[in-house]
Amino acid sequence: MRIRVVRPDHPEVSEVIASEHCVLRFRKRRRIRAAGFAAVEEALREAFEQADLTRWAPTWVDSDRSTAMWALVDDLAFPLTPAGAPGSWLATTCLVRPRVG
Repeated sequence: MRIRVVRPDHPEVSEVIASEHCVLRFRKRRRIRAAGFAAVEEALREAFEQADLTRWAPTWVDSDRSTAMWALVDDLAFPLTPAGAPGSWLATTCLVRPRVG
């Protein structure tokens, strides 16, 4: 159940792979209710294509988390870990910015 997105525009990240856990969390956080895999796959692919890929964690994420790379889009943060081949990264989960107020 992995989704792969190729990012040739980034010097350190050529590919992002979403783990099954990441896919499930993304579906829940984006409230994707459509049955099946196609709707969540399309939304997650779009999110990764638009994401800002950076080594800086967003300020709202627990600072104790040691993550080498992040994919940030809208109110979501995907911690990335190396996935073997150079430039290949695994999104292990999907975090959402807490609502204030």
